Amino acid sequence: MNVVCLSAEDCRLLARRFAEHGNSHRRMAGALKEAGELETLRRVGALRRLEASFEIDLGSLCHRFARRNHPSTHPLERMVLTYIATWKHRPDGAGELWIHLDRVREVRELIEEGERVGEPGA
Repeated sequence: MNVVCLSAEDCRLLARRFAEHGNSHRRMAGALKEAGELETLRRVGALRRLEASFEIDLGSLCHRFARRNHPSTHPLERMVLTYIATWKHRPDGAGELWIHLDRVREVRELIEEGERVGEPGA
């Protein structure tokens, strides 16, 4: 099983990119550079490379996972998020998000299969 483990701070950065910058790495990087937040800029760059390596949108996932228990979140979305990601508490009290990449791929394949069913000639 392949797992991506993100710190709470990584999750906040990625969710912030989604919410404040339209999930655009380029826009967030520009804002961080302009603000002189070079360490954070390096961190979001590393996270972006991680996303590209595993072909996963961590910004959307972290944003949605943070809101999974909100009353407006659809129960099916909540179930999918719970299936693909797990919040783990570390002994030092900090938390981290474990994203199960195999499960993300399973859900993605299920969605893509549903899209193919609706195509003409399928």
